[in-house]
Amino acid sequence: MPAPRAADSLPALSALLGARLRARAAALAQEVRDYPTPIARCDDQLGGLLERRRRVFAALEAVEAADAVNQADAAATLAALEACAAALAPGDLDAAFLAPWRAALEALRAEWAARPGGCGPADAWANDGGALA
Repeated sequence: MPAPRAADSLPALSALLGARLRARAAALAQEVRDYPTPIARCDDQLGGLLERRRRVFAALEAVEAADAVNQADAAATLAALEACAAALAPGDLDAAFLAPWRAALEALRAEWAARPGGCGPADAWANDGGALA
């Protein structure tokens, strides 16, 4: 999968994250199915695996919901993608993907904030209580 770049558009960044989350969700689901039995009551590893799977599936649902509103409200999509990435714990997605993806999202937000005047994603983002407010 290609590494995200700062020049990527919001739909491209959303698609990259969605694809990576779908692959990770499938891998975690398979890991849960293959978990060795019998499972002891004191097994902490299974609980951690189930929690990671829950976070990844929740993030995937959030990305898909953000994609649904992307055409109508880019600022809301940007906020949803940042919230989704922030909700992931270390190890949910590989850092080699997530760190550049977050940097590209930050660069996109900074680009919007630098646009002069008018109403646009930067104004909506700053005025809706986003991270720039």
